[in-house]
Amino acid sequence: MRNGNILIVGAGGIGSWLCYYLHNLAQNNQLGKHGGMNISVADGDTVEDKNLSYQKFGIEDITDNKAMVMQSLYGFEAIPKLITQSEQFKNFDLIISCVDNTSFRRLMFLHCEKTNTHFIDLRSEGTTVMALTKHPKNDIESLLATIPEEIENASCQRAFEFQGGLIQQGNKIIAGIGSQF
Repeated sequence: MRNGNILIVGAGGIGSWLCYYLHNLAQNNQLGKHGGMNISVADGDTVEDKNLSYQKFGIEDITDNKAMVMQSLYGFEAIPKLITQSEQFKNFDLIISCVDNTSFRRLMFLHCEKTNTHFIDLRSEGTTVMALTKHPKNDIESLLATIPEEIENASCQRAFEFQGGLIQQGNKIIAGIGSQF
């Protein structure tokens, strides 16, 4: 996709690094000024001290909205709220999921199926990563089957590792792969 409106949902462990990588590509003339793309970032969360070890934020960003930080750092349009309704996808040609949230993922899959909108679903848990894209073999039933139990706000870091001070790099890896898509 050379031109279009892109929505990145989630600016945490995966999304903050995806924004960084996309900005880096643009700075190195691999996307032009975002390749003619308009990139928006949606996130209703604020930066906390605990995020600094694995998300692309600095201490000066603590208490700021994550989407607003991405706007300030990289020039992407901020949507400083949660995406909870299909209407919020209106006018976007590509939706990139960077959240671990069952409700959002279901909403995105159903919307993209209904409207024939492209998507990239980036996932990470510790060192395990996964990416799903719109593809004829990915019918709605198989996509919905990839959604685990009800998760509303999980982390890309496994709780027991995070609590033990071990930060895994899966979120950066899948964000890098997502930037290549």
